[in-house]
Amino acid sequence: MTKFQDMAYQRPDFEQEVSKALGLLDQLAKAKNEAAFFEALQAIDTQTRALSTQHTLCSIRHTIDTRDAFYAKENDVWDEVTPRLAEIQVQAARAVLESPYRDSVARRYGPHLLEKMEVSLKTITPEILPDLVEENKLVSEYERLIASAEIEFDGKKLNLSGLQPYIESTDREVRRQAYTAHWGWMAQRVDKLDELYDKLTAVRHRIGKKLGHENFIPVAYARMGRTDWDQQDAKVYRQQIVDSVVPLAQKLAREQLRRTGVTDPKIYDYALEFLSGNPKPQGEEDYLVAHAKKMYRELSPQTDEFFQMMVNQNLMDLTTKPGKASGGYMTFLPDYKVPYIFSNFNGTSGDVDVLTHEAGHAFQGWLQRDVELMAIAEYTSEVAEIHSMSMEFFTHPWMEGFFGPDTEKYFHAHVADAIRFLPYGASVDEFQEWVYEHPEAAPAERRAQYRVIERKYLPHIEYEGFPYMEGGGRWQKQGHIYFAPFYYLDYTLAQVCALQYFTWSMKDRDAAWQSYLTLCKESGRLPFKQLVPKSGLKNPFEPGTIAQVTPALEQYMDSLDKSKIH
Repeated sequence: MTKFQDMAYQRPDFEQEVSKALGLLDQLAKAKNEAAFFEALQAIDTQTRALSTQHTLCSIRHTIDTRDAFYAKENDVWDEVTPRLAEIQVQAARAVLESPYRDSVARRYGPHLLEKMEVSLKTITPEILPDLVEENKLVSEYERLIASAEIEFDGKKLNLSGLQPYIESTDREVRRQAYTAHWGWMAQRVDKLDELYDKLTAVRHRIGKKLGHENFIPVAYARMGRTDWDQQDAKVYRQQIVDSVVPLAQKLAREQLRRTGVTDPKIYDYALEFLSGNPKPQGEEDYLVAHAKKMYRELSPQTDEFFQMMVNQNLMDLTTKPGKASGGYMTFLPDYKVPYIFSNFNGTSGDVDVLTHEAGHAFQGWLQRDVELMAIAEYTSEVAEIHSMSMEFFTHPWMEGFFGPDTEKYFHAHVADAIRFLPYGASVDEFQEWVYEHPEAAPAERRAQYRVIERKYLPHIEYEGFPYMEGGGRWQKQGHIYFAPFYYLDYTLAQVCALQYFTWSMKDRDAAWQSYLTLCKESGRLPFKQLVPKSGLKNPFEPGTIAQVTPALEQYMDSLDKSKIH
């Protein structure tokens, strides 16, 4: 097996690849029989895998060190060419849909593949290729800006992730100073952040108009591959969160303040869950990976094989360092049939969350590594996040190895965070809906509207002493708003499903795990509204689903040992 450092990157000859792709498209369109048609389709898939592998290698190495001049340049080149390659993929989809062998494709690979191809046609035309290049470049500029953070604090030079342990300090003054440093850095760059988002909003609105829509929103939904739910579904779902989750989240916030003894809460106080300190892992990267190996060995034979492979092939870059892009992700290297995990360990409980969340993504990708066509395994993000968020909960029985005496605190914080996340995620979605319905809005108007929406979903949050935040600037650190519009609601949909797996696993762990494995293997073959009930879960869009889920979660947290939660 090839280790990550031995995976060779070479920029493809793009003119040659485009010529080859167009030739394969011609073969697909002119196939004289079914065998020739599927041969051409397979050849297109082989080329797509190879190009995707090289693009992904470049992207990973660029995010590991955004200061690396070679991969920064290569990333810029890919920003230029990927829209053209994506347009060819859409041409391939159109050729399949117009083919006399269309029904054969449905029989062989399932009808949902054709549905995904149909929605892809709504995302790109030759006319918008320059706009897509511009969009890519703006996203890369945002990512580089956030990655460039180098803040002097506690005698160290830290990026934004490196400040997080201080933001969670038991010392209130340290929390205040760290919060000030973090958001002060953002506030100093508000003009640039506004400029980038102004340009992104404008180019996306232009794309929407060119594709025949009133605004960008229908294009965004098509980009997300949503075939079975729409903007109206989202509105109804968000209202469920307002009705059933916001009151519970407020209750959790009040309980948190009582635990920590804070009577005059400031924004920097909400990062501290317990007066005795937030749960922290008992070791750093080597320790955490060693315990993760034990955890996945005991969880199932499949997870054991998977994680051993991740470690042995060096398919993870985990700890934060200067120049590294922010956040965490999982991606896949098709030619090698392996996933890759990227994160920013910083000594907080989030380190463990990465080893469960991103590993959930990676595990699912590995389960589908031998799929006949990449397009079969392409699933929407609300499905993808079920893989990751559910794995966070399936691994609860092994948390003591990570947290020791802090385990009970971790359980409480993890479930509470999952609940509190739902209103936040919904607020991000509603904000983006407003932005793209009002593309002419000035930066100050956007920030003011964000604050209005934020008060609806997070009414307890105040930003006294932080004018940038009080003015509605918090959203500018949420990278998804810049680089993946309308993705964030999918996290919440998946969280509702993951919480169902959590309560199910406490009653019948084996049945819940088997359902999860089936869902992972079937992902991409069915749309969200069909996949979820087939797996034994309730559809989050159905009125009353969230109201049915939350009581069991309250009951669980009430059952935890209060002597260990303080």
